[in-house]
Amino acid sequence: MRAARLEQAYFATLGALAAALEAKDAYTNDHAIEIAGLAGAVCEQLRIAPADTRLIRLGALLHDIGKIGIPDAILHKPGPLTDEEWAVMRTHPDIGRQILEEIDGIFQQLATIVVAHHERWDGKGYPNRLVGVEIPLAARILTVVDSYDAMVSHRVYREPLTTGQARAELLRCSGTQFDPKVVQAFLEVLDEQSRSMLEQIESIPA
Repeated sequence: MRAARLEQAYFATLGALAAALEAKDAYTNDHAIEIAGLAGAVCEQLRIAPADTRLIRLGALLHDIGKIGIPDAILHKPGPLTDEEWAVMRTHPDIGRQILEEIDGIFQQLATIVVAHHERWDGKGYPNRLVGVEIPLAARILTVVDSYDAMVSHRVYREPLTTGQARAELLRCSGTQFDPKVVQAFLEVLDEQSRSMLEQIESIPA
């Protein structure tokens, strides 16, 4: 009974955080839902345990929660950011960590994922310049799927990349920005999705 109440409390808190993010920026919230699905598929490809997969999906839903603390003038700017604005934007992983660390239980674990989702495999990421496997696997997965979804999404100041262009960029940055093992798993997920879509199309009666 206590475990059930605790689970209920976790989901109520998650819902409140998601609602706050939706109110701040609807695009960011929709993006989070999209990458939660992609992250789950990568976890399946890597044969990650269900409990860990659930944690990673939750991390995906909350990975940009720190953007609540970013000024609207920067978050909603209809064009590229200046260097000074980027410096402010790059504080959002640490803001997210601070928010989640204020909550007990599973949110403490989620804080370690959220703070690291902009770290890079080569150590040139932020905020802590972690290198390789120093970065939690959950965060390495989010980095890949987050970057892909951003590349194929429309921005006011640029057109989206094609799927092929985004795939090429993931491969180009494999081993520098991204964990090569995660990139390979994600590309296999995309291949499976393409095959499934093709099969559905071919099954439609002529």
